[in-house]
Amino acid sequence: MYFGEFSGIRISALSAAVPDNCEKTMDMATKFPDGEIQKFCESTGIWERYVSTGTGVTASDLCIAAAKEIFEKLDVDKKSIDGLIFLTQSPDYPAPPTSCIIQHRLELTECGLVFDSNIGCTGFPYGIQMSCAHIMAGCKKILLLVGDAGTERGWSGEVTKDSLLFGDCGIAAIIERTEEVGRPIQAGIHTIGNGYKSLLTPFGGERHNLLQLYRERGAEGIEKMFIYGSVMEGTDVFTFSIVDAPMVTKKFYQRFGCSADDFDLISIHQANKLIVDNVAKRIKAPNWKVPISLNLYGNTRGGSTAINICDYAMRENVHTGIKHILNVSFGIGLNIAIVDFELDMSRCLPIIKTSEVFDDGINNYTYF
Repeated sequence: MYFGEFSGIRISALSAAVPDNCEKTMDMATKFPDGEIQKFCESTGIWERYVSTGTGVTASDLCIAAAKEIFEKLDVDKKSIDGLIFLTQSPDYPAPPTSCIIQHRLELTECGLVFDSNIGCTGFPYGIQMSCAHIMAGCKKILLLVGDAGTERGWSGEVTKDSLLFGDCGIAAIIERTEEVGRPIQAGIHTIGNGYKSLLTPFGGERHNLLQLYRERGAEGIEKMFIYGSVMEGTDVFTFSIVDAPMVTKKFYQRFGCSADDFDLISIHQANKLIVDNVAKRIKAPNWKVPISLNLYGNTRGGSTAINICDYAMRENVHTGIKHILNVSFGIGLNIAIVDFELDMSRCLPIIKTSEVFDDGINNYTYF
């Protein structure tokens, strides 16, 4: 397991954006046997989500909207940004890195360090660790963007219960060097690579590419890939979430000499309510310290713990003071990432909705 401690660095801004398209889970009841969706909502806690389906709004669009809120509302000078990190599993293009286009769209002319990562549901805490490491190496101020969005359900529009778990969002955070005396940012990361098949999208890369799938199974194979292409072994994932994530959190407690009592807020990855409740209980986090936002946004993957903090600030009208926050995330990899930091809640902005789509001038006939 990796541990890191970073002094002289702070998170100075946090914002989040969701698509302007709310989907009520119960509206899908007619597509499943009677009572099944009601049971789904009650067991997962997910009653609605904001989704990009049919809107064309991508993860980069959402993250850019969140970043613009920071630049406009918190008066951050774009020229002060010298690093940009974009974590997503739904990039705009296979190549080049979407972060390069984001740098152009946001006019970050002085930003030289620019790259993508597809780390998944641990995106926000993992991204904080990445940002801190680059600041220790010489960067001064990094714009961290984390988001995912799915614009289509597949050719037939078929809905699966797994798809009803996930909402779309984009978050933006400023992580910067500071001369102010404060708590160090502390991070812990653990990977269980032998569990990679528990959460897997096997087709679409070079190991099992789409052309090969089409040659063997035709258009039907491509359609099924878009509907059922992500494999989730529910029992394995549940066990990993409620056993390994708490175990790693306890190691984090031991390494840094802390406990749940030391934090004002404990933001746990919003996988589903059953998992959140189990993880909270096992790391001895009282319910009043553990906000829940998945009832409104679903599982927003890499941005989950960040949008959870923004939602808490909105619901509880907490816009002043310093909060000591623990983030506990777990997911595809299999990977667990934990980070604790202080956040000035006056720098935590309300969640916005956006329908803005970037026009890159490309259509399906542009190049071939």
